[in-house]
Amino acid sequence: MTKIFSSLAIAGLIAAASSISIAADEGAAKPAAPKADAAKAEAPKAPSAAAVAAGKKIDWAKMDENAKKKYMKSTVLPTMKKLFVAFDKKKYSSMNCQTCHGEKAVENKFKMPSAELPKLPQPTDRAGFMAVQQKKPEAVKFMGTEVKPTMAALLGKTEWSPTAPEGFGCYACHTKEAAAAPPVPPAAGKPGAPPPAAPPPSGKGW
Repeated sequence: MTKIFSSLAIAGLIAAASSISIAADEGAAKPAAPKADAAKAEAPKAPSAAAVAAGKKIDWAKMDENAKKKYMKSTVLPTMKKLFVAFDKKKYSSMNCQTCHGEKAVENKFKMPSAELPKLPQPTDRAGFMAVQQKKPEAVKFMGTEVKPTMAALLGKTEWSPTAPEGFGCYACHTKEAAAAPPVPPAAGKPGAPPPAAPPPSGKGW
């Protein structure tokens, strides 16, 4: 499903509108309490009745590869493309399978999460998620309030929440940035020696 979020680069996947999708599923700090109107505007939108109905007719886990491909082409792609085109018509007017699954979608058998999507911070990286929110506020809002709930509905799954940790969340589409290396103890005989700097995250990011 031309790479999602080239400049946004956001299939997944992960979301500040719902507090960065509850901190990409519980990693970021809660933002300061917004005004009532703003909070209402950023609340997750209910998936369309059609998306919910479609999801109730399938059992994604039990579908074979051909059935999944057919469902993705006939239902998921058209539904999600409509959302993305409404968000950015110029960027997503040609949205297709490779947009989410990557240029080698067929070769990789449409495996998700996709390493070609922007990597998200580790679940516990609060500062990382807040940086994403500040850099791409509209994209984060769109992903958290429209993309994630709709994809969950289309797959017949519960959306991720603290009480539904097995639900569909950001990391279903997006891979994680490399975890920071743990502090290295000072070398023997050199108390207080600073640990080496952690290497920068690899892959695409924000």
